[in-house]
Amino acid sequence: MNLINQPHPLLPEIGRLYQAEEVNAFGKDRGAAFYEICHQYAQTLWITGFPAKCILLLNRALSCTLPASEPILQRWPLPYQALAWLLIHRPENQFIGNPRRHWQHLATRMVEPNKDLRTWRAWACWYLAKEILPETEFPPDLKQIRLEQVTEPTHAEITAHLSRLSPSDEVTPWQAALDWSREQLGHAVAEVAETRIRRIAADELPKVQNLGHKIWTQCYPGILSEKQIDYMLTIWYQPAAMAREMEQRGVWYALVEVAGHGAVGYVSFEKYPETNLCFINKLYLMAEMHGRGLGALMLDWVSDRAREIGCNHLQLRVNKANAPAIRAYLRAGFIFLDDVCSDIGSGFFMDDFRMEKSL
Repeated sequence: MNLINQPHPLLPEIGRLYQAEEVNAFGKDRGAAFYEICHQYAQTLWITGFPAKCILLLNRALSCTLPASEPILQRWPLPYQALAWLLIHRPENQFIGNPRRHWQHLATRMVEPNKDLRTWRAWACWYLAKEILPETEFPPDLKQIRLEQVTEPTHAEITAHLSRLSPSDEVTPWQAALDWSREQLGHAVAEVAETRIRRIAADELPKVQNLGHKIWTQCYPGILSEKQIDYMLTIWYQPAAMAREMEQRGVWYALVEVAGHGAVGYVSFEKYPETNLCFINKLYLMAEMHGRGLGALMLDWVSDRAREIGCNHLQLRVNKANAPAIRAYLRAGFIFLDDVCSDIGSGFFMDDFRMEKSL
């Protein structure tokens, strides 16, 4: 055999190259033999230098609904870890496509048979891709997310649906693949520490200014130019200017403080006059604090304060290229309202989505 890649260690050893016709010959049969040949053909595609097609065959294996007692699953468990291994060891010079976007599309466009289970298996694979692949190289399909109001699921939601729908113990191999991937990549799961959010007075606004400079230089390169970042920080993060917002418009400022870390983020918002609308002007968190549930905690805190001051809607603007923030807002219940492009002076523009949530 003419090998381009060394054999995939989590797929079957094969003594010959398999052909697509051998898989297609099964027709609609999705039994153990079909499951096995999908793995064998996936190995063929891997060793001959077609990792993207290898992923497609493992997707086809995941169309099977085999019971936990099926012997083939003892030999070849559901291929979550095989997929994780492939994503981590993806060859630089071989086409892999965008697995994250692929599974997003698959999960949101699934058809029968076994639509629900296959949908959540696709989301489980998407979650692996999200954890393993850098978002800058493998971005989500934000256009679909916006137009179809797609909300990317959480780990807990995927776990719950797989537990409910799968005829085998599916969560265990999926979680094992996640844990293995994080270990391979050195991505420790962040623990939630004691956190408080507190409203501040004008004398603490220099803390917001300092955090703003740290966070914007962490998070916005690649989204905004360095010159625009410097300009916006200069215009919006002067303590005197923020103090005028507090005095003249009743803007609230609050700091997010985590035990052992001090202030790690901030939020500002205001109630628009003559309305029941609360607008979030700023909501930012240090990059190393992402993934701990703090963003959701901040949004919950603002929602509670907004209700207290007589508001029943929250609005905000988010840069169209800020995929992680858009994902967080959708998960929190925000929907897209419209596109807003604003001239902010000196030749710079803010190209945003405006989003809203009912309280």
